[in-house]
Amino acid sequence: MDVTPEKALEWLEGNTHNRPVNEAHVRRLARDIQAGRWRLTHQGIAFDTDGLLIDGQHRLWAVIESGVPITTRVFFNEPPENRDVLDSGQRRSNLDILNITGQVGEVTTRHLAALRAMLAGASLHPVRATPGEEAEQYRRHKEALEFAIQHLGFASVRGVATSEVRAVIARAWYSADHGKLIHFCDVMKSGLAGSGGDASLSMLRDFLISTAGGGKGESVRRVRYAKTQWALSGFLEGKSPRRLCGASTELFPLPEEIAKTTAA
Repeated sequence: MDVTPEKALEWLEGNTHNRPVNEAHVRRLARDIQAGRWRLTHQGIAFDTDGLLIDGQHRLWAVIESGVPITTRVFFNEPPENRDVLDSGQRRSNLDILNITGQVGEVTTRHLAALRAMLAGASLHPVRATPGEEAEQYRRHKEALEFAIQHLGFASVRGVATSEVRAVIARAWYSADHGKLIHFCDVMKSGLAGSGGDASLSMLRDFLISTAGGGKGESVRRVRYAKTQWALSGFLEGKSPRRLCGASTELFPLPEEIAKTTAA
């Protein structure tokens, strides 16, 4: 059936026996609908024998949020007891979906972690993306991410090859000399610094190693990201600082961020 925002609102008036609405999930679905990524599948809207909505409330709210009609399957007269087993299977993660569909080639957890950290930037507050959105973002930045993971995929010590550090490298890929970025990665992995211009790199590496046991909390990750930005920027500019600081703003904006700032 074609479900319009008006029809969705009508059906939701009988939504009296359902779980709480997840607003973030509704917004994700709405973005996919607006972007034309909605697909007709075997999953849809379901009502029981009393006409009560038992499945699909988030899809219906997303139709209203997006203002765009969708075509979906609608099931009527489902046994009321079926609600006990709905959505009880293993949910596919974005990583599962990207690899199953093969949209962007083989993707690992390191790729997605670096992508999410890169898109979040200095705030480290990523917006949870749908599989379709994440596929588009990954496709757009694939070369930068592959560069970061190729040159800093692993390290012999903890704390150095993390998603925050790779995110900074991937962002810098768009504006920095790639040879210098490779040198940065080599120093991070080996600890073998060269000239005085590597001073900030040695300090950063020591800091990253010393905080490796600090957990994955947002505050710790934000500090690591800020100091990685600052150290890499200083190295690229040939500075030899006496102490390690942290950048308070984003030093390596992505092309789309630059375009948005320019347009504003």
